[in-house]
Amino acid sequence: EFGKQWYQRRVRGTIFLWDIRVEKSAVRSFVGPKICGDGIDLLGDKCLTASFVPFDALQMWDLGSGQLIETIKYRDNENQAENLYSCRFIDSDRVIAGGSGCRDAKVINRKTGQVEGSFLDTKPIHSVGYSDGTCAAGGGNCYVHLANLRKK
Repeated sequence: EFGKQWYQRRVRGTIFLWDIRVEKSAVRSFVGPKICGDGIDLLGDKCLTASFVPFDALQMWDLGSGQLIETIKYRDNENQAENLYSCRFIDSDRVIAGGSGCRDAKVINRKTGQVEGSFLDTKPIHSVGYSDGTCAAGGGNCYVHLANLRKK
């Protein structure tokens, strides 16, 4: 079912989920995420968003209902802004996200709330990725940070 669906984002705070089997209108919308970059990923019936906001920027949504499932804690220090650009699922428990507020990318276990790894930079992280055990993050410094992630 989810292979026939796609999403559209708007910076103003709405994500629309479209289904090619339905004409003329979106089948669902998520109000809240302020996506500024590559800040959406899908895994099964879940949608992960990275918003360009100072707090509560990393969130997981239910594709079926459009409701917020959880806000994943990103920042370690309450005096730092999050302002995220990018996020990816690693698996059902872990995510990677990065942005400009902390100028870093983190692998976060959403079940335990623990940061399992991080990349620190002096400029914003604009994109993150994960494939076959390798995490990647890149941004304003024109570097690509790579790390192997241990299986859980």
